[in-house]
Amino acid sequence: MGEPSLHLVRTFVTVVEHGSFVRAADALAMTPSSASRLVKALEQHLGTTLLNRTTRAMSLTDSGQRYFAECSNALAQVRGAYEMVRDEQDVPRGTLVVSAPVAFGHSHVVPHLAGFLEACPQVQLDLRLSDGYVDLVADGVMLALRIGRLKNSSLVAHKLLDNRRILVAAPAYLNRYGIPTALEDLYQHQCLVSSSSQDGKLWRLFCEGEERTLEPHGRIKGDNADAIRRLCMDGLGIAFHSFVTMAAAIRAGDLTQVLPQWTGRETGVYCVRPQRRMGLAATIFVEYLAARWRDATPSHRQ
Repeated sequence: MGEPSLHLVRTFVTVVEHGSFVRAADALAMTPSSASRLVKALEQHLGTTLLNRTTRAMSLTDSGQRYFAECSNALAQVRGAYEMVRDEQDVPRGTLVVSAPVAFGHSHVVPHLAGFLEACPQVQLDLRLSDGYVDLVADGVMLALRIGRLKNSSLVAHKLLDNRRILVAAPAYLNRYGIPTALEDLYQHQCLVSSSSQDGKLWRLFCEGEERTLEPHGRIKGDNADAIRRLCMDGLGIAFHSFVTMAAAIRAGDLTQVLPQWTGRETGVYCVRPQRRMGLAATIFVEYLAARWRDATPSHRQ
């Protein structure tokens, strides 16, 4: 018996990557029953079971794990070869799917899109702004912009900007309630608590090698950085948030850095992508944004 067709192999790999016949079928533009039938045909062709299926879940067999590892790498190489030949034309083209956090996307990505699209007229952009976790492979995202510490993963990451969390408040708030002069003073202030991450619920601050941790309290919690920024600008409290998210408001005088000697740990803004080769459109997009950020972003120290 000859080798199985690439169509069967691609279907199997897509099912495993998406963890679902339904989501894989949607990605492959077929019905779930067709995807299941093709995987079954591949198993019959190989003479072994690749997936254990129940009504609620599925899992790879030992043979399935080894076969998936080899086939997914092979398909990535095939995609890379295609992208290499396509990109040799030196014309960025096709659809570019990009994910970014909401506030950072509005402040650092959206303002530069007109210039990028004008420079790359054959690129179609699918921009997805979300503060929730994005699975790049399952959601078909080519690259994501992420802020903060990165978890260990199989994704390829490139640091684009230095960043850290800082304490900020509106001048109107500070005029009304006073300027904190020590960390302990924060317990007497309204703190705007971010509920979207553990870093927002428990504030860890550093100053010349010293680390302090405090649990912020206030009347307002929010799970969106853009909302916290707006509430802070409206004078409703002190926020501990990403410098790059707050930088524009600081430059405009709408926010003031509080206790500037105390900041979060140095992190960054990263471009992350699956391990396959980054295409020309994605490469130009990242370089375009990074160049403009470097020119426009001041130091977080004031």
